[in-house]
Amino acid sequence: MEHDDVQDLHVDRLIIRNRLDYSDASGPRPTVHVNDAYLDPLMPHQVVASDVAIDTEPTTLQENVMETMPESSKEQKSNTVNNITDVTSTTQQDQASGLNYASADNGLDIGNSASSKSAQQTKALLHDDMSTVGVETPTSSEDDSKLQVQVPQESAPSASNDFAQTTTRASLGDKDAQVALGDMYKDGLGVQQDYKVAMEWYLRAAEQGDAVGQRKVGVLHSYGYGVAQDYSTALAWYLKSSDQGNAQAQTNIGFLYCYGQGVPQDYTKAMKWFLLGAEQGNADAYNHIGNMYTEGLGVPQDFSQALEWYHKAAEQDDICAQTNIGNSYRDGKGVTQDFSRAMEWFRKAAAQEYLDAQFSIGCLYYDGNGVPRDYSKAMEWYLKAANQGDREGQHNVGNMYYYGEGVNRDYVQAMTWHRKAADQDYMMAQYSVGCMYQNGHGVPVDYSQALIWLLKAAMQGYSEAQYVVGGLYEYGNGVPQDTVVAKEWYLKAAGQGHPGAKRQLVQDTIIDAKDTSSKEKVMEASLRALREHRLITINLTAQHYIVSDVDFARTSASASLGDKEAQVALGEMYKDGKGVQQDYKAAMEWYLRAAEQGDPVGQRKVGVLYDYGHGVAQDYSTALTWYLKSADQGNAQAKYNIAYLYQYGQGVSLDYTKAMEWYIMAADHGNQHAQCSIGDLHYHGQGVPRDYSQALEWYRKAADQHYADAQNEIGNFYYCGHGVPQDHSQALDWYRKAAEEDHAAAQYNIGNCYYYGNGVEQDFSQAREWYFKAADQGNTGAQNMI
Repeated sequence: MEHDDVQDLHVDRLIIRNRLDYSDASGPRPTVHVNDAYLDPLMPHQVVASDVAIDTEPTTLQENVMETMPESSKEQKSNTVNNITDVTSTTQQDQASGLNYASADNGLDIGNSASSKSAQQTKALLHDDMSTVGVETPTSSEDDSKLQVQVPQESAPSASNDFAQTTTRASLGDKDAQVALGDMYKDGLGVQQDYKVAMEWYLRAAEQGDAVGQRKVGVLHSYGYGVAQDYSTALAWYLKSSDQGNAQAQTNIGFLYCYGQGVPQDYTKAMKWFLLGAEQGNADAYNHIGNMYTEGLGVPQDFSQALEWYHKAAEQDDICAQTNIGNSYRDGKGVTQDFSRAMEWFRKAAAQEYLDAQFSIGCLYYDGNGVPRDYSKAMEWYLKAANQGDREGQHNVGNMYYYGEGVNRDYVQAMTWHRKAADQDYMMAQYSVGCMYQNGHGVPVDYSQALIWLLKAAMQGYSEAQYVVGGLYEYGNGVPQDTVVAKEWYLKAAGQGHPGAKRQLVQDTIIDAKDTSSKEKVMEASLRALREHRLITINLTAQHYIVSDVDFARTSASASLGDKEAQVALGEMYKDGKGVQQDYKAAMEWYLRAAEQGDPVGQRKVGVLYDYGHGVAQDYSTALTWYLKSADQGNAQAKYNIAYLYQYGQGVSLDYTKAMEWYIMAADHGNQHAQCSIGDLHYHGQGVPRDYSQALEWYRKAADQHYADAQNEIGNFYYCGHGVPQDHSQALDWYRKAAEEDHAAAQYNIGNCYYYGNGVEQDFSQAREWYFKAADQGNTGAQNMI
């Protein structure tokens, strides 16, 4: 398609997916895979300032296996994220940096989990008591981090899990039992969850000088569980615990300094405290130090050093470190890029049910990195993360249902999963829900509901949502028409670089100009900005610039001043005769101007005119030259055009193998024409053995994008029983889908079904009606039947 893969960096984490951007809210915002983000061991999955704290303690025994840590957000990559939200998973990822961190005292389970899994460096888990490292010892004086093993939950080993016995011992002043009883109330084990009572028992142990109890009191203050959130009080208790050598408390103090919670942000002091924890073998500390080197916080950025520290933590089976190592191999940071090794490390963490790793495995399968592309397996792994409450996993599952990847397309299921993520304040999902209401996908069209959800995403700073909200106000969809409010939202989106919003603002400014002189001045000023941003939006379906909303005069003026996008648009106007008399030579002139400036769309369009001999002598070799220039810049349609030349031997020797190679490259961008052509090659056995099943699979990919040629071919497969049981009714259904797009061959085929009574009652009147439809489009078979 005429669009580069988009990197969506948003306030909550890096989501990675190679998918094209949607303009004008044509569908749920797809997630985008980006191979350059790291999980921050220190931040939670969402961005809510009050949520960031040091220790996160799981609410169940299983969760207690590992400590989760806030992750930083990532719609725009940033080194640090100040706002953090609760997480359900035991570990968290830094949404901005992609680093996986464990919460400072990962004993507390924090609610919504969201990890920036596609391109991430896993954050260190702050294993509180039950962390993968830092197991509490039976005696209060012994440092809980010294035992480098992972246990099902963190609690004083000497305390019995039996609630009654533990209560009795705790009441008699046994401080280890008091800590254990606090854990029971905190996690709701054997008793109703009650943070206030948990705090009472932790305090009893802490007041007896128990280091673990002191740290746990700090954790509750850090997260505001059972008490008002108070980082300063948390720090005071961490210091008491640290004074007794508690490594996890030292690590938690480092976390506070790293994120400026209760103290001024100070990376040097953060590193000092992390190193103190690391000296005692604390895996959280190791992982945090690795993250500091990855992000260059308080130390020079050094991916090799980071990797060394991650390996220290990974030796203790630390899931965040394992995931961070996987990220390093995936992104080639500190090591040679190796997707297979990345998969190995992700699987280690995923085996411990770490949702960030599960999500990352899903991404590898989705993109076909290190493994054959497999949407079904991608869906399987996304579901694992989603079922643990992961917002991005839920959003991806919704996208898989929306696009029919790995599953049958199901808008209702897509809406269900998008709502799960949206209800956790995930702005990408909120945007998707809004789009589905706007377009009536899985729900009735409802502009009011669309506006509600789009506003949620827009208020979080998502530029695409801001742009769409502007459109709703401009055209009065779901709200009273208000161009002033519309402009405010366009300005917000444009301020973040949204090209559509910038174009809209420039056009409105030019249109509003009162006199010619002023208009020329406005045009001149506007074009300075337009040289950096598109004047014309991109139509992802038709794969050419939309020009219908830009009048010929303004486009001509812009093109004359050197704007290459306007030059392409003007060439399109001359080619199609829109606003001016059709003139292929003039079209070629403007396409060439853009092409000579390196515009890939202009380059491809020059190739097309040579390909068809429009305005120039037909010349396949010259067409190929221009297609290659465009393809070198990633233009999917140009890759398709090159494949076509090889398939039919135009300007090159006929070569089905090369045709297949180029079609696959185009299909990897979602190009429906290429997908259908790959189906053709499999059907005819050209360059590959004839394989009806493979052909049908590729036709379905294109048909899922409403490509009529593919829909008609699937109808033929059912009609003839190729690769599927013969089924004339199914064939007719597919012919109708294609006929809805005015596909002449499909109309002719429907006529045949009625004429012969295949899949429907014989009806010569209906047959004649469909033959006329096809004949009007020049279908000779239909013309012969009339």
